[in-house]
Amino acid sequence: MRKSTKLVGALAVAGVVAAGGTAFTNSNTQAAAQVVGYGSTTISGATVSSMAYHLNSAGDNVDSVTLVLAGDTTASAVSIGFNGGATTSCGTGTFVTNTTYTCDNGGSNFVQSTSGLTSTAVVVN
Repeated sequence: MRKSTKLVGALAVAGVVAAGGTAFTNSNTQAAAQVVGYGSTTISGATVSSMAYHLNSAGDNVDSVTLVLAGDTTASAVSIGFNGGATTSCGTGTFVTNTTYTCDNGGSNFVQSTSGLTSTAVVVN
């Protein structure tokens, strides 16, 4: 009896490890309007405290991105780009303790599908 109890316990632990591994490897997939999947983010010139993607109602396009940069970066030019393409200005930030920018393609929505988003670049000069 003891051997079978140990075997069942070992199989249960293996099942938990396998389930955890599956959840980890799928962490970059998208679920409709809930998550934007991307492979990498490159940031030069500042420290990004947070970055939030805002999607259209269907969840298939990035409308805007809110960036919070550490410290006062209001004197800097901040821009954002997707998938190695041209960057777009994020305009003037608002400083309180950190600086918040709304990157929205000059008041229009971005034309960046969530399914095709593989990388995001933030440039601060």
